[in-house]
Amino acid sequence: MDAPNMHTMLDTLSALRVEDADLPAAQLAAILPQLDPETATRVQGIITECDEREAHLKAGIAQQEATITTAVLATGATAQGTHLQAIITAPRVTWDQKGMATSAALLSEVLTYRTVGEPRVPMRARRTQRI
Repeated sequence: MDAPNMHTMLDTLSALRVEDADLPAAQLAAILPQLDPETATRVQGIITECDEREAHLKAGIAQQEATITTAVLATGATAQGTHLQAIITAPRVTWDQKGMATSAALLSEVLTYRTVGEPRVPMRARRTQRI
């Protein structure tokens, strides 16, 4: 697949993600005007209450994840829960490719200890530069 087409595909994926994230607000924007003012006010109050609860839950989740991460790193062992597990993985080890190629040229046995994994393609948001 050529690079320009890939760029278009990534932009399409990005637009779909934005549309998906905006859908709840769009639904409310369409529903609220259909309601009488009293009901619309009550619904808006419920939405505000849920948003506050969501923010509180997300903060609690972040704090719990940080605590678990610290504990797992301190023990050096994977932790098991009923529905979740916290898996400790070894840090990624990298080598100087140019230096290894030079060493392999002098001592070919070095290459027997080299493995190359499969490539992965994570989709991440790009950071924009602030001016």
